[in-house]
Amino acid sequence: NGSQFVYFGLLPVDPSSEEAKVLIPYNFGVLDALGMAHGPSHGEVIITKDGPCLVEMNCRAHGADGNWVPLARSLTGGYSQVDVA
Repeated sequence: NGSQFVYFGLLPVDPSSEEAKVLIPYNFGVLDALGMAHGPSHGEVIITKDGPCLVEMNCRAHGADGNWVPLARSLTGGYSQVDVA
């Protein structure tokens, strides 16, 4: 449809990357502001020229059809949010 905001999949971000240095503290700040201290969370953030912009934050694991679970398990040593929730 020509949109620049079409979901097409998941890519892990290197935690030492510039994006992660902005996104990780931003997401923790949102979770703290909402009082979400335990359990799975799913957040969506758009990085704009002015910084991060919250789309949504929910106390649930990432949705879709679970196609992200193998990636999560490979990045965490064998578990995902669903496995530990």
